[in-house]
Amino acid sequence: MSQLNSSISNSSTARLRVFWRTSRVAVWAFIGLVIIDVAINVFLAYPSDPKIISPPWARLYFEYGRSIEGQLRRMTRPDPSQTAPITLAGWYDPLEIHQHPSTAQGPIVTIYGMSHAMRLGFAMRRISDRFTVRLVGAPGAPANWSYGAYLRDRGGGKSRAVVLSFMSATLAMTNTLSAMTWSYDLPMPYTSDRFYLDGQDLDVVHPPYESFQQYVKTFYDPVKWSAALKIFAKYDTMYSPVMMDANIFDHSSLLRLVRRAYGYRLTRNARRAVLDESGFHPNSEQVLVARAMIHDFAKQARSDGMIPVIFLVNNLGFSDYLFQALSPALKADNVPYVSSHQIVSPSDPRGYLPDSHFTDQVDDKLAAALIKLLNANGVM
Repeated sequence: MSQLNSSISNSSTARLRVFWRTSRVAVWAFIGLVIIDVAINVFLAYPSDPKIISPPWARLYFEYGRSIEGQLRRMTRPDPSQTAPITLAGWYDPLEIHQHPSTAQGPIVTIYGMSHAMRLGFAMRRISDRFTVRLVGAPGAPANWSYGAYLRDRGGGKSRAVVLSFMSATLAMTNTLSAMTWSYDLPMPYTSDRFYLDGQDLDVVHPPYESFQQYVKTFYDPVKWSAALKIFAKYDTMYSPVMMDANIFDHSSLLRLVRRAYGYRLTRNARRAVLDESGFHPNSEQVLVARAMIHDFAKQARSDGMIPVIFLVNNLGFSDYLFQALSPALKADNVPYVSSHQIVSPSDPRGYLPDSHFTDQVDDKLAAALIKLLNANGVM
């Protein structure tokens, strides 16, 4: 019995030594991670000046994953001259409109959409001086923002043609209320209309604020901001309290990276819900709402005496799935369109810039196709 007890005692002692040795390693590893975390936050802190838009890459990298609220607090200042430039872009009230030339000399063509659509307008001016191009855009604008902008502007009252833009990379974001809820690395606070189908009719929920001034008043008032977030949570399908709420994760560079990974998962799942290897799901809410937008847009524009045109941006790697998803609506209402897959293959990276835009050469070809389309529809 004594030998057995001795054996048990030695075994317990050995396990205890292993436990303490493992515990010491874990403690020192934890202390090391804390030191690294603190060092990153001290020596690679993101600049506090919201006017700095191009910090060194290392500082930018370790800023990724900060909560949306945390980033908005860093970027937003009540004084427009002191706030980050991105906080001033894309607001409905007032719409930022650029007209080239500033005085109308030819038929006015108004283009609504994201930066790809704005580049299309610039290309029109490069290759022809026959048109007056009005540009109404927002960075990364999904189609619901563009259609909301059109409804507020209606071609400025003098347009001969109006162009509404859709993009494959943001079709999944058509049922959101703000770019801040899905653009996690750079939350843009501008808001959008949220369209949905009520039976066969297209209805809309307007955002809780539509101007920079309203946003500032809401953001700096805890009661108003809480009420606004409840609206986002109810109607914006990309809203996530994990990504929105400022909390202890904001104070740790390593925990911020964990949150960023979670955000990527949310975005990936949102796209997978409407897109697979065969294309966009034809019965998804986003596709059905986009088709209804095309129908109502064409009907409204024609009633105002304007030519409706749809511009489809098929992003690199998305094939022509956007065109396939929306072509039934284009055919049903006989709406003129320019689809980028007709000019450049969505599988050919040579037609795209690293930031996802088309090259200037492709933009010029798209502009030429749009001008040809306008001429064929009597916009002379």
